[in-house]
Amino acid sequence: MLRLFQAGVIAASIQCVAIVVLSPLVILYLQHQIEDLKVPNPDTMTLNTTSLLRLVYLAIAIGLASTKHRFVDLTAMRIRGACRRLDPSGADHAVDTLFVCLLMAAIGFAALTLRSPPAFLTGFGWHFGASDAAPIIWSGIMSVGVASFGANAHATAQAASEPRR
Repeated sequence: MLRLFQAGVIAASIQCVAIVVLSPLVILYLQHQIEDLKVPNPDTMTLNTTSLLRLVYLAIAIGLASTKHRFVDLTAMRIRGACRRLDPSGADHAVDTLFVCLLMAAIGFAALTLRSPPAFLTGFGWHFGASDAAPIIWSGIMSVGVASFGANAHATAQAASEPRR
């Protein structure tokens, strides 16, 4: 099953690396701005940091999902083959259904990336003294879903556009 959705696994892995690399850089840069400019209300900078990171995470995830590379081609070929084995006469219907499901999941994760985290996650972070990290962690995790489901949807769309053999 992992080979069937290899494009999504690769995109999710790259998204995780991007999150780990970019988050500290953006946070350090904005903290440096607070110290240099002597911002009177650091809470607004926390909000700006969270908003900026959400958009950065989403932009990177969309870019990863829409990038064409050999893993997308390979995944498209595997999806097409699996749908043909599932139902040789209705392979196009199966591919189209899979595409819609993956696309809707990617859109849902994108909406969740831009939203605030659930109350239980914020409360959990508050108990451990990291309540400012909850929105960043939430957005990062949801953007991994965007990259994964989006890359698989891209591969499925490519499989749907391939001519029948």
